[in-house]
Amino acid sequence: MSDQIDLFAPTPDPAPPTAPPDVPRPRRGRKLRPQRPELVAEVLDLIHHGGLGMLDASDRVVAFEDDTRVRLSTDEDITLSLLEQRYVERRPPRDTVTCLHGAVRKPVTPLRLTKSGHKLLARWTALRPLA
Repeated sequence: MSDQIDLFAPTPDPAPPTAPPDVPRPRRGRKLRPQRPELVAEVLDLIHHGGLGMLDASDRVVAFEDDTRVRLSTDEDITLSLLEQRYVERRPPRDTVTCLHGAVRKPVTPLRLTKSGHKLLARWTALRPLA
């Protein structure tokens, strides 16, 4: 009978909420790292000359090796950051080309600079190293 709750007794205090475990929060967006402007300037120049595109099925950033082949880009983080900040955009669907990615032919949409991307390219290419 000791397990029964008394009907007229005050209600017991609820247990204090437990803190959630320390889980790293996902980052909201990638930001440009201004301490490495030479890398961003290289990526902007590649995009300006039509050297980067997006695979349509997976939204991965690819680099054009020639007119018929593409490979995954090593500068994917920088390119995705530029896309999020609207310095770069996809070309219209009519510009989509099919290229070999490995042994499979896939559609690739080339990237282009926006007006603010052209301004950023002009600013960052004008920077010179201090040494």
